Amino acid sequence: MFNARDAERMKRELQAVERDIVDAEVARNGWEEKSWDLDTMIGHKFKELEALSIECNQALRRLKLVQGLQYVLNAKGSSPAEVLGIDYKSTLKPALDSFADDINKSSMSKLEELISLQQQSVENAVKIEAKRNRVAALQSNCDEVEAQVNYLRKETQNYTSRCASEAEKLVEDVEIETHNVNVVEREVADVLETSKLKLQEAMKQRDEEISEMKSNLSETAGAVSDSYKSSLPLQFGITFEANH
Repeated sequence: MFNARDAERMKRELQAVERDIVDAEVARNGWEEKSWDLDTMIGHKFKELEALSIECNQALRRLKLVQGLQYVLNAKGSSPAEVLGIDYKSTLKPALDSFADDINKSSMSKLEELISLQQQSVENAVKIEAKRNRVAALQSNCDEVEAQVNYLRKETQNYTSRCASEAEKLVEDVEIETHNVNVVEREVADVLETSKLKLQEAMKQRDEEISEMKSNLSETAGAVSDSYKSSLPLQFGITFEANH
């Protein structure tokens, strides 16, 4: 059976669990907002990379290094080559080396421009890869937080169910105890009533017995008195004769 202290303790524990759930949901919302911000940032960077790829493709077309060679960005790529749409080492680098040799003979300024574009492409690919890794880490954290929230929600539901069952059992016990007390009170009232009636009957019987004893005593006293009165003349006569 639970007392008021146990009920208060269970109430405090339930409130603590509810606060933990609220804190977990707030944390999850924070991670989701950060993930959305990061997705937005990656989207902007990807658009910048698209603009750069257009410039690179235009430069490649002007240079006419390899027929049909161009950057075709793929947002779902898992490597720089897949993101950019070409394999730099096997496709672009040999042509660039050959062209660089020609450029070294004709114009150092054009070579520096091409190297700058190459560095920018590599840096952008590295940034995209880093952002992708960051997004994956954030998603993993969000999944972990969501799993914790689901676990806490389930535990809260189980705890609430147990508290409700215990409270229902406590109410049933109180009702049973109340019923038992009522039964005992009725039994005590019946016993008191019965005792009262028995006491009244005994007092009545006692009064009757006392009245009968008084009557018998009165009759006995009258008989003794009559007997004593009738014996007095006889006693006087015997005494008189003895004196003579």
